[in-house]
Amino acid sequence: MSGTINPVQALGRIGVGSWTFPWAIGTVKDHLPSPLMTAVELVRKGSEIGAGTVQFLDNLPLDSFSDGELQEVKAAAQEHGMEIQLGTRGVTPAHLSRFLAVATTLGCRLVRTMGGWHGEPATTAEMEGDLREILPAYAEAGVSLALENYEAYSTLELGTLVRKIGHPSLGICLDLTNSFGALESADAILDHLAELTINIHLKEFVVERLPHLMGFAFIGRPVGQGKLPLETIFSRVADFGREPDAIVELWTPFKETLAETLLQEEKWARESVRYLKSTRWFKLPDKKTT
Repeated sequence: MSGTINPVQALGRIGVGSWTFPWAIGTVKDHLPSPLMTAVELVRKGSEIGAGTVQFLDNLPLDSFSDGELQEVKAAAQEHGMEIQLGTRGVTPAHLSRFLAVATTLGCRLVRTMGGWHGEPATTAEMEGDLREILPAYAEAGVSLALENYEAYSTLELGTLVRKIGHPSLGICLDLTNSFGALESADAILDHLAELTINIHLKEFVVERLPHLMGFAFIGRPVGQGKLPLETIFSRVADFGREPDAIVELWTPFKETLAETLLQEEKWARESVRYLKSTRWFKLPDKKTT
């Protein structure tokens, strides 16, 4: 099947988001920069480094924005030719209805969510009922709902759930690194989820032995400079004719100071986008980028 797909057109666009710049956004409350990167600045930064999509996730939730603030974000995205995507956690109909309203205001076509908050994941039965209730409204609005895999659920459970619901507006936000935390293999994750993927998160990493030699740690790296099996991810998803955007997420380690960390974070973001642009997989923005 993969031989029938033009690899230049196989996937969607390269994206950045609020988890590309978690230090600049102020995700870590003990190390808040001044000033914080704003939503509008995130749009501009993404465009500057060559992305075509910007994804606002749960560390920069737009459901708390006023209508005027949302219009500023929308105007910035239109000015820079960026598509906006939203992200949150939780699947209750009331919660996802609120994000659907924001998506409609911004002209978003995708909302990513997860089964719940850390330590309080919904059961798959609860998720099924909630998703079946809300999906007709998403379909009517022309918005897709991407359910992200993470360590609280096996990818078999999640894939089975999405297949059971069988709604055209529901798919998977694929993040291999999340499920490595549950000791799943890349092959198993892709076997269960590649066919359903409508959005991709790329969290690059290396595995290093701790200094005292007792254990290992996953350490963040720019995309293309670690262990993530990128070619396998892209080719497996492309085999099913999907065209998901791929959003760069970064686990930039804290350096000696916050200022150094912020410089490293932006450097890694640029390197990650540059690497993805050098591959054969993505549609590039129709604009001049740096």
